[in-house]
Amino acid sequence: MKITFHPLVLFSRGFSFAALSLAIIAPTQVGAEASDEYEGGRGLITLDGPSGLFLNPTSGTLPERASTIQYCVFFPDNRNDVVGHGVLAAYGFTDEFEFGGIATLLDFDGGDPSERGAGGPFARYRFTKDDGFIPQISLGASARVGDTVLNKYSVFVASYKRIPIDEDGILRSIGFHGGLKELFFDSDRPEEDSFSVYGGIEVQFPLRLYAVGEVQTKDTDINEHVPYSFGAQWRAPGIAMSIAGIQNGGTSDISFYYGIGGSLTF
Repeated sequence: MKITFHPLVLFSRGFSFAALSLAIIAPTQVGAEASDEYEGGRGLITLDGPSGLFLNPTSGTLPERASTIQYCVFFPDNRNDVVGHGVLAAYGFTDEFEFGGIATLLDFDGGDPSERGAGGPFARYRFTKDDGFIPQISLGASARVGDTVLNKYSVFVASYKRIPIDEDGILRSIGFHGGLKELFFDSDRPEEDSFSVYGGIEVQFPLRLYAVGEVQTKDTDINEHVPYSFGAQWRAPGIAMSIAGIQNGGTSDISFYYGIGGSLTF
């Protein structure tokens, strides 16, 4: 078993942070992530929890017997007084069924309380593969319970279609994501339940590097702005990373996001 460290430093308009990432790479690497086998646009941990784009989950599921542990950090409005942390752990019971847990922690610089957290299970089932004219389609759900401000329950339907361009060239493929999501909030929160539609695109380059962007419909009850994101994902065998700029609908500026994940097969 091999342990690899990847240092990363990001600078933008005077904002900088350094991340030291740790990934465990098994001798037998995870199926689609380690070969040209079916991948299904799986993506990485999102602000919503289940893996996908940067804000929203997608339809990709883990291969059978594969597991993953992922972490992300989010700086709202690129400030350090509030920092969001997310964790995901999941296992592929079959190629179609994935089950795991998600957790979120808000770390406040001073104030009371100084931290708020919530977590719970998620599951996703893939009904179809991306094959010919048939898109990949999955149904998923997640629950996050803890501090009232973070409590929410989500049900989503997501789809994916990959268009090959040149498997040996600079531009390998273009993938299209779409989804419908219903959010149910804690009864103590003032917001009503929220329904949204989202879509995304991923452009694949060599070395498993993807340029990713997404946009989501605005719910005037919970969003001040239209949610969207843009960034890059690197999905190498056994390890994956995300760097993005995110407007989650509630921040004044585009905020920076970083994610890291490792995978194992048992």
